[in-house]
Amino acid sequence: MRRLLFAGTLPPLGLRLGLTLAGLAVGVLNLVFLAEVWPHTPAAAVVLLVLLWLLVLALLPQAARWAWRGLRAYAGPGWVRVLATAVFLSGAGVVLVGWLAVLLGGPLFFLHRSGWLGSYF
Repeated sequence: MRRLLFAGTLPPLGLRLGLTLAGLAVGVLNLVFLAEVWPHTPAAAVVLLVLLWLLVLALLPQAARWAWRGLRAYAGPGWVRVLATAVFLSGAGVVLVGWLAVLLGGPLFFLHRSGWLGSYF
């Protein structure tokens, strides 16, 4: 069971990745409890969304690097490593597409909500 779950082969998260995940957790909690935490600050939602987008942009390459280090540290059968490499590469493609969506979708969302884009979208 231990070999099945890759126990001991995954690298530690590291300080930057841990701080990014903690920042995301705090940001999400701030958005969930927005009325209780920021009752007299209506612009807090905008600031929190911008911070969350920046943290997601920072998280994606860090998580990909962490997964790649875990894959390189695995010393099991060759077919498992080939399968894991294929899964990692497809995941990296999804990360890149997600990164572009977050990068481009965030400013468009704010421009749409603020009325700068008009009624085009």
